[in-house]
Amino acid sequence: MEFDLQEYKSAWKLEEGVHHCNHGSFGSVPTIVQEAQRAIQDRVQLNTVKFFARNAMNEVQDARAKVATFLNQKAEQITLVRNTTEAASTTMRGFPFKAGDEAIVLDHEYGAVMYAVKRAVEAAGGKMIEIVVPRLATDEEVVALVEAALTPRTRMFVVDHVTSATARTFPVQALSDLCRERGVAIAIDASHTPGNFELDLDKLDADFWFGNLHKWASAPLGCGVYRVAVRWHGAMRPLIVSWQDHENYPLPWDMLGTVDLSAWLAAPAAIDFYSAIGWKRVRAANTARMRYGRDLVMAELGVGKDDLREEELPLGVIPLHKMDGGRDGCIALQRRFAEVHKIEVPITTACNQYFMRISGQLYNTPADYEALVAAVRKELK
Repeated sequence: MEFDLQEYKSAWKLEEGVHHCNHGSFGSVPTIVQEAQRAIQDRVQLNTVKFFARNAMNEVQDARAKVATFLNQKAEQITLVRNTTEAASTTMRGFPFKAGDEAIVLDHEYGAVMYAVKRAVEAAGGKMIEIVVPRLATDEEVVALVEAALTPRTRMFVVDHVTSATARTFPVQALSDLCRERGVAIAIDASHTPGNFELDLDKLDADFWFGNLHKWASAPLGCGVYRVAVRWHGAMRPLIVSWQDHENYPLPWDMLGTVDLSAWLAAPAAIDFYSAIGWKRVRAANTARMRYGRDLVMAELGVGKDDLREEELPLGVIPLHKMDGGRDGCIALQRRFAEVHKIEVPITTACNQYFMRISGQLYNTPADYEALVAAVRKELK
């Protein structure tokens, strides 16, 4: 058996002897994109004064424009950041929370983002409200739960488009529409969105939207996108104050002092890599890989389809019903898969459940998932 586009396995240079089933956590950069980044770094070092003093701003703005086109946006509608964690922290630091305000999150929310929300709203004298959402809840049920939780004190709602630990989507368009109707700001954590969805970000009209390019668009590490609605441009400023701080959004983000800009400048090379193949075909091939591995593990563990929320995603989860040990137990089991079985696969806990999350990327072959099943047989049965 061969997967579609399996010939692209050679486009990555990954550690041999390891089965890489965890693209979703950090991504992995194709060799051609690594080479593009190294060429940029080499060019910068030939004359750093020339680059930073005369070239950097134009090159960053050119890269930002190309990323914007990829997202069906105009260059002035987005800014580049290092990752969604930075964008979330920027949003929470700049948002005008006041005493008594409430910020709502779902219990599926990524931990680092939840920490940022909690710190910001509590520092202002408000509180964070966490809504429990059943993992298999329908989109309609999710919207109803959020609507019921909104109060006159609710100032912000923070939601993942694709959740990290539970690998499900939330209905961000319906939730954004609801928040606008109720006068509540919405921040959408779209860490897994770029490369997996073709969104109309203008129609979505989220107050704050941030996504990673280093995951499913395979840009170099340290490359994310931050979109701030025009109504919030005056409130949001970069966490780092530099020479363009007097400019309007998005220009203050284009230069954050003397930093390595090569990840941003190489991002268009990653977009071009997948565009040459065809994004629709890439997404289908990645999803097919994930489903092959997920279904093998589900069958091995006797997990039925009623435990599954089927989505068009390149990452999916299998519930581990007999596991315990909390977060430390997850870390220990994940390390055992890596060190004993040479398999990189995340073990997560969320919503009072445990999961194995499987990813599919063009470098994966059936052998990766067959090795995973053999390890599951030894460790979990």
